[in-house]
Amino acid sequence: MVRVPIGSIYRKKSPIEGLLEHMKKVRECVLLLKEGVMKYFDEDFSSFHEITNKVSEIEHEADLIKGNIRAHLPSSILMPVDKKYFLWLLREEDAILDHAENLAQLLDLRHTKIPEELKNKFKEHMDLVSQTVEEMEKAIIKFKELLDMGFPSRIRDELKQLIHNVHRKEWEADRVRYEIMRDIYKMEDKLSPMDEYHLLKISDWVDDIADHAENVADWLRAMVAK
Repeated sequence: MVRVPIGSIYRKKSPIEGLLEHMKKVRECVLLLKEGVMKYFDEDFSSFHEITNKVSEIEHEADLIKGNIRAHLPSSILMPVDKKYFLWLLREEDAILDHAENLAQLLDLRHTKIPEELKNKFKEHMDLVSQTVEEMEKAIIKFKELLDMGFPSRIRDELKQLIHNVHRKEWEADRVRYEIMRDIYKMEDKLSPMDEYHLLKISDWVDDIADHAENVADWLRAMVAK
């Protein structure tokens, strides 16, 4: 009888590879959404319906990856990290896609003009949210490196710094969101109630993407601490 090394079994069934594949879909989705949203803020709505459909396609592809990860998750003895934490991390990563799809559909349903004095803030906010996701992706990649190398302290410290970067970018995005909300309320006499609601909703749902990226970082930190 030929004995197969446990390490070989783990490599074939590694959920971490699936997590990275899922992460690529998150990045693809957020970058596409950012491209469309920036045009939307400049009142170029011509291709936004197409972008919305593409975002939905990517979200569906990511759901298939997520389902495959869950269906083939090995027993805890073959997991280098707590399975419960891993699944919560995957759930938060997936929430980024859900919110991206919801935001795209919201914008597609109603083309609301962004007041000229708010455009730069809306663009800055979207850019910071995208940067938050980019830092989260770097942390996920570093997390795999940490697992592959057996948790060396140097890589662990590098991962902690990347996690800190995610929190920093999310905080910066939150500050810009606050400024947007403040300015919208200052302009409420000039805005229709529906426009005011829609502008607040846009800033809220854009910010949700960064919030879930931060949650991914928190679960990474929890797994590293174990």
